[in-house]
Amino acid sequence: MPPPPRVEAALGLLRARHERVTRARQAVIEVLDSTDDHLTADEIVARSEASAPGVHRATVYRALSTLGELGLVTHTHVGGSATVYHLALLAPTDDAASAPHAHLQCGNCQAVIDVPVDVLDSLISRVDREVGFLIEPHHAALLGLCANCRPSSQAETGQKQQL
Repeated sequence: MPPPPRVEAALGLLRARHERVTRARQAVIEVLDSTDDHLTADEIVARSEASAPGVHRATVYRALSTLGELGLVTHTHVGGSATVYHLALLAPTDDAASAPHAHLQCGNCQAVIDVPVDVLDSLISRVDREVGFLIEPHHAALLGLCANCRPSSQAETGQKQQL
């Protein structure tokens, strides 16, 4: 069975750049392609053990670093948690989650929500224009409250004000 399109595209890019296709690199790519979840390095290590038994944890971390430098894997810093990783968009797909996106993280339930980068275009333009600072929208999650947690947060705030 041939590898999925994004895995094949990533491996093809490695070969085209004369980079080695190691078991650890292929395992990381396969793990990230297999989920829409935002995975920590430790979660990637645990999941890659099935496809690449015997590959050391440090090797997976080096593979993540190299794949990030090559633009095949992106990472995002989320509040109060480890960095999370996902596969960069490498092949045409209808999967909106794999398209370039920014992240929102709920400060209550810790859910990470993907949003199209263009949702932040006006903010990015305004900060650049007024402050001269260029925001990298996919590098860190914006913190707030998700739709599910907002009602409970508003109810708690109302109770505190009544006391």
